[in-house]
Amino acid sequence: MEVITARIEEKDFEDLKTIEKDEKTERAEVVRKLLTRAIKDWKMKKALELLKHRKITIRKAASFAELSYAEMLDVMAQADIDIGYTLQELKRDVEK
Repeated sequence: MEVITARIEEKDFEDLKTIEKDEKTERAEVVRKLLTRAIKDWKMKKALELLKHRKITIRKAASFAELSYAEMLDVMAQADIDIGYTLQELKRDVEK
């Protein structure tokens, strides 16, 4: 595990202390959980952006976002991103 140091705004620090009390856990654990969630959110956003501009395949986007292929298709549908597949192409890929 690596150690990082960062300066944060006073408001963020107060919010962090509130979460720490509410979760009844150490500040380091709260920061790890929040950072993990932020990284996951960033990866999802980046994968969808790349897909939207057709710079990455669905499979690569799913891998990057740490989702299954089916989960990525669902997220794409929710984000209203055209998958660019015909029904026949989708059936072929599912059968593989």
